Amino acid sequence: MVSPAHPGTEQGRVPAAVAHLQQAAQQAQLRRYGVLASLGQLALRDLSLPCFARESLAQLLETLELSQGALWELLDGGRFRCVASFGASPRPGQLVEPAEASEWHALLATPSLTAKVFGEEAPVPLTPLAPGSQGLLVRLPGSSGEAVAVLALGMLPERRCDADALSFLQAVAHLLGAAISREHQTRTRRAEVERLQALFEGSPLVIGLKGPDGRYAYVNRRFATYLRKPVEEVLGHTDEELFPADTARMMHAHDDTVRATGEPREFEEELALPEGRLLFLAERFPLREPGGTPYATGLMALDISALKRTERELRRREGELRQMVDGLEDQGIIGLDTQGRVTGWSRGAERLKGYKAEEIIGREVAFIHEGELARPGMLREALAKAAREGRVEAESWCVRKDGSRFLSEDTVFPLWMEEGGLRGFSVVSRDVTERYEAQMELQRSEARYRLVSRATGESIWDWDLVENRVEWGEQALERFGYPARESASDPSWWEARIHPEDRAAVLSSLVRAIEHGEERWYAEYRFLRADGDQVWVRDHGYVLREGGRPVRMIGAMADITRRRRAEEERSRLYREAQEAIRLRDEFLSVASHELKTPLTTLQLHLQMLRMLATKGGSAFSPERATKKLSLAEYQVQRLVTLVSDLLDISRLNSGRMEFRFETVDVARMVRELLERQRQLLRHCGSELRVQLRGGYAARVDPMRLEQILTNLLSNAGKYGQGKPIDVSIEGDEDEYFIRVRDRGIGIAPEDQQRIFERFERAVSERHYGGLGLGLWISRRIAERLGGTLTVRSRPGEGSTFELRLPRFPSETRPSEPVDEAHW
Repeated sequence: MVSPAHPGTEQGRVPAAVAHLQQAAQQAQLRRYGVLASLGQLALRDLSLPCFARESLAQLLETLELSQGALWELLDGGRFRCVASFGASPRPGQLVEPAEASEWHALLATPSLTAKVFGEEAPVPLTPLAPGSQGLLVRLPGSSGEAVAVLALGMLPERRCDADALSFLQAVAHLLGAAISREHQTRTRRAEVERLQALFEGSPLVIGLKGPDGRYAYVNRRFATYLRKPVEEVLGHTDEELFPADTARMMHAHDDTVRATGEPREFEEELALPEGRLLFLAERFPLREPGGTPYATGLMALDISALKRTERELRRREGELRQMVDGLEDQGIIGLDTQGRVTGWSRGAERLKGYKAEEIIGREVAFIHEGELARPGMLREALAKAAREGRVEAESWCVRKDGSRFLSEDTVFPLWMEEGGLRGFSVVSRDVTERYEAQMELQRSEARYRLVSRATGESIWDWDLVENRVEWGEQALERFGYPARESASDPSWWEARIHPEDRAAVLSSLVRAIEHGEERWYAEYRFLRADGDQVWVRDHGYVLREGGRPVRMIGAMADITRRRRAEEERSRLYREAQEAIRLRDEFLSVASHELKTPLTTLQLHLQMLRMLATKGGSAFSPERATKKLSLAEYQVQRLVTLVSDLLDISRLNSGRMEFRFETVDVARMVRELLERQRQLLRHCGSELRVQLRGGYAARVDPMRLEQILTNLLSNAGKYGQGKPIDVSIEGDEDEYFIRVRDRGIGIAPEDQQRIFERFERAVSERHYGGLGLGLWISRRIAERLGGTLTVRSRPGEGSTFELRLPRFPSETRPSEPVDEAHW
């Protein structure tokens, strides 16, 4: 068929412009083929995906004379990563996550290689596009046809993709899709190898691979760690180079066994390693070519040294446990299956029950019991209860092989398998016949004890040491005022009511009796009644033991307050009597000494007067006689004072001391007394200084007041060390004060109250005479006169005694008798 002639051309000839276009199309087609051939060659080379993608994209854009392009790899989760780009804003490695309804997802859902055209405003990361430009999205299929990437291209408005261009584009898309699929496969294999490598390196197993020459082609880190070498120093070496000769020979023999059988074999291998000899459970296996020919030997081994040590230790402990169980003479250990048949029988069980193991194993244990457990089905019910509750305790009468009966206390425990199933039961059996008989006897004894308690009024208590619980007997709490319903079962209730001062000693003695094997305990202490009173109680108890272990304590508590008070009263009277005897003896000793001294001196002066009188003449002058008589008179006055003090004590004790009150000028009376005492004080070397302000009319007993002042002046002269003595009087309309101050040895603070007691002194009587009665008598007289007598003193600075009396007492105070207990 002839084509119609083109206007302006000769008939049958192709116009030059058309021929030029055809030639250009052929050249473009050839150029595309060349590009495809070049890209095919590049695909066969070992180029990385980014390099191949960048080169392919560059040639594609140049061939199709496009301005922009980007290759996006599809990742897990629907995201895209830029592999290569030219003339576009995305950078290699950039991630995007297109919207769900975008052209991207519509293109991926299309099974064919369809180019999608998008406009200038389409959300495709090729912007900015030239005004009026448009783009193409090309789906890149993988080896299985699934989409693995998207190719985004930007075109100028004047460019159009004809069928040849689209075919070329699809061919390049197949090449790029195949390259990305290969990259995915490579990554997957690499990840699998890395995971396997990590598994080997992190494994607790020793893993190795030996080639046909016996040299290690692979070992993991644990293999090298046991040898204390880096992995690099192990690879390429043989067993002879890494292990002692005997260890290497053993490993060779095991490898030969595996090669000979062609099957994996398991061995226990003891290896001599730097840290010592260790035991391994080794699995050696052959590695085969695809054709089945062995080419290497693999090794996977686990260090079971600790496991073996544990196994040996368990065997040792099992043996010890067996010895311990067999050594229990008073207990029998029995094993039962789920049906109650005997599976284990210790030597203690043989001694307890009378049957040997071979006579009892396989039989139901119920046949040796009487009572409840002997009834059909009761044993299985007891075992079922033990399985439910974890343990069961029961007491039952049993019959030994010789026919004797005994009471057996059995504790049953379930035994479970690892997977949770019931394996059987363990029974701990004890002969408690003696305990039962003791309890029966104890109950009878308690009944008698309750009768005794009613008769004696004692409070019975029963302390369960195992459960730590106290039971109080009939009317035990009521005797101390507590109600019968009082919650007193906890021992702390009793402990809290022991007097705090007695608690430590009582508890200490109780613990000592319980823990040190004593049978009896006794204590007396104060106990708190319900009304708050403290009463003395006598508490004693008896400790019951089983196999040497304390299990119970029974005792009684009785109120002994009357007895204790009587004992305390007797003790007080005895102490007071002893003190009175001591004071009497001391008084007699001091009185005899004090009375003897002036008598001896008086006797001496009288003898000298007789001697002078006998000689006569100038030896017996009136002056010498007067002096001797004055000294004798002084000693007589001392005797009168001592006797007067003794009489005053008697009067004060009997209440017969008389007081005669008169209205006198106290200042004048004091002045006259001081004049009489001045000569006496001059003998002591002390100067008397008086400060009397006016007259003080007062109603007083002059003789008793003079007696007080005489005692104070006598003490001032005795203890004043020859220093001045000041006497002053002052007062007001209600009372007056007389102060006597010396500058002598002084009195310590702790002695300033004691010196006013009978027979007391601040210093020893060896250095200062006297009966120690003057200040006591003076204070008692001052109190009878309605006043007080006090002292202020500091050691080494002297003392000031102050007598304080009312000027006109409202009434004459009676002379009260003194408590003879203080005499």
